[in-house]
Amino acid sequence: MIVEKIEIKKYESSLNGELRFVDAEMSKDDCEEMISRLVSWKLGRLTPTRHFEMVYSNEKKEAEIDVYVSVPLPESSKSPVDIVKYVFNKLIEFLDLYEKVFEDIYGIKR
Repeated sequence: MIVEKIEIKKYESSLNGELRFVDAEMSKDDCEEMISRLVSWKLGRLTPTRHFEMVYSNEKKEAEIDVYVSVPLPESSKSPVDIVKYVFNKLIEFLDLYEKVFEDIYGIKR
């Protein structure tokens, strides 16, 4: 697995995090299994908004995964740094879940 991008941007009313990584060890056949097991991550609480997209590139022979997290900026006294940490932690939470599911599917720990 190679992380290609991790980015957090501030917009007028939200902080949006994006994570992009590729996995050359994931087979095309196992992508569907991985997606079905990861769906629960984006079906959690309403906040933050979470989404991921996973496709298999036949040309590159690897899975390409994009993960998005969006948190509305509160009008409370929460520190902007705390909100950035929260968004970052949600992106890392997805990576952790991805690794656990990978281990379940393939029976190997990376």
